[in-house]
This record gives sequence, C-alpha cells and structure tokens, in this order.
Amino acid sequence: MAKHDLGDLEAIRLKLESWLRTHLDNASDLVLGDLNFPEESGESSVTLILRAQHHGEPLGLICRMEPPNSQVFDEHDIALQYRMMHMAGQNGIPVPPLLGLEEDASLLGSPFYIMGFVDGQVPTDNPPYAFGSWVTELTANERATMWRNGLQALAKIHQIDLASVDVSDIPVSHEDDSPAQCELDKYNAMFTDEIRKRMPATFGRAVEYLNANAPKGGEQHLCWGDSRVGNIIWKDLKPAAVIDWEMVNIGDPVQEVSWWYWIDYVNSVGLGVERLEGLPSLRELYDSWHAITGFSTEHSDYYDLFALVRYGIILEKKLVAMESAGLGTIGNFCVPIAEQQLEKLGAS
Repeated sequence: MAKHDLGDLEAIRLKLESWLRTHLDNASDLVLGDLNFPEESGESSVTLILRAQHHGEPLGLICRMEPPNSQVFDEHDIALQYRMMHMAGQNGIPVPPLLGLEEDASLLGSPFYIMGFVDGQVPTDNPPYAFGSWVTELTANERATMWRNGLQALAKIHQIDLASVDVSDIPVSHEDDSPAQCELDKYNAMFTDEIRKRMPATFGRAVEYLNANAPKGGEQHLCWGDSRVGNIIWKDLKPAAVIDWEMVNIGDPVQEVSWWYWIDYVNSVGLGVERLEGLPSLRELYDSWHAITGFSTEHSDYYDLFALVRYGIILEKKLVAMESAGLGTIGNFCVPIAEQQLEKLGAS
C-alpha cells in the first residue's frame, strides 16, 4: 500500500541528486543511493526514503511528494504541509529537520519537499500495530507513558496561538457556522452517491445526523488532522517528530482527541483483537486532554461519531481504489462501531 507507480525511479533518483546538490548547503559532492518506499506505513502522499553519501558520511533523507493517483483526497497541498511543520517546529512541536521545498512540479511531476531522517520507531499500519509490533512488546506501563506523551504533544499543537501564526492558507468555518462546518463540507463532498450506495444505510443516516446537529459552539484551534500514534516517530516513548500534516484544519480540537482514540480502537477491536493493555479509555483520554488544555469536551459525542464517519469514508474510498486496481482486500470495519455510536446518540 505504501508503494506508488512513479515511473522510472532511476530518472527520479538522478533528478533528486542534482536538486539536492544545488539546494543543500555544501552538497556538490552528494551521491544519492537507491530510492525506497516505506513498507509498513505512509499510504497517502508519496514517501521516499533516500540514502546518500555526503562528504563521505552517510546521510538519511525523506522525500514527500503529491501522489500521481490519489486514493482518497482530491488535493494534496504539499507546500501547506511543509509550512505547517515549519510553523509547528517554531512553536515547540517536534518535527523533522526541514531541508527544502520544491513547488515547481516540472522536475518530478509533482511538488515535493525534503526532510532529514529522524531516528526512531513508527507504529505500523500494515499490519496494524495491535497485531504484533514493537508497540505490543512494550509493557502496559510503557504504553501508558507513550500515549500520555503523545497526548501532551497533541495538546501543545492545539494551544498554538492562531493570532500569532500565519494560517491563512487553511479554510475556516464562517463565524456563524459550526466549527465543524469546513470538515463537514469536505467529507460531504467525498461521500458521493457511489460511496453511499456501497455502505449500509445506517452510515448514510450518520452523515445526515452530523449535518443536522453540527454544534454551534466549541473552540477554534489548529488541528493536526491525522492525529494518531502512527503519524509520530517515537524515541524513548516520546515523540521525536510529528509527521503527516495532510489533513491539517482549523476547528474544535475535540475532533483530534476523538480521532486519536477511535483510529486505535477501529484498528484493533474493529478487526477482532483487544485494545492493548495500558491504553486509556475514551473518557480518561478526554479528561487528561482537558486537564492539559482547559478546553471544553462538551461536544465529544458528536465528534466521536464524526471521527468514525470520516474514517469510514476514507476506508471505502481506499477500497474502491484497490478494487479498481484488482487489489480489493479490505472491508469497511468501522461501520458497526459507527452504528453503535448512533445508538448512543439516540439517532439510530
């Protein structure tokens, strides 16, 4: 799933080598080795692992590109992702070293940026880490520490003062609308007639409920977007780098805490295995986040359903793309959990 058909990788390697020699400091003798895709994560944008020799010393780099054929999102604003990471780093969020952005698509066929390689471990997506990984080998106390440290980094993103940073490139809900409206509009557009017909009717009712009951109140803060442990490089149970800002938005950050919980839940319980020991319950997670930020969790039930709907749409669009490529192997395993959440809201 992490591999993309980019055409002639050797031609791309030579172009990247030339670009790096020009754009990195004192790098005229840089030699770039073979390009590799990550095997266990990194499905949305194109991620290339670059191994180079620089002044005779090994140098690890990461290249992120817009995908030639997106499975999920119609647009991939690589430049925005780069700027958001730069801004986050300036506000104390751990991010990779940012080494250069190329917005001209003519070189590789799409814009790209280069980051320094960050030493650490990433929880696997393929297969989900709950099925056996370095995360399952931790003790329950170590996992609890890891989750707590991750939540603190997430809360720090939400506490960035929007008045002090440039977020003008990020759409925001009108002041008379719900803080959720921009994200609602985005996923309403993705919930096409084709996707609706493929999914159980209960899921369509969930989308209708979300549109009819979008909360008018709530905080408006920077949201990382794809807030999950698999988008963090971990070292010593702490975030060494927060990566993948593809879904960045401005809205009620309760949506982030919900996403943090439900992506883990769906990719464990939703697939038939128990959540790993040591991980906080949903209520514990909200209470901990509230204690750090002081922000309200008043609309958490709404955002819990929204998280499941968003993820369900993403999964279904991925399945459509896989089927068209003859690779259909997954089902939408978050639908039953979304049905349960609808019942909790009294809207089933």
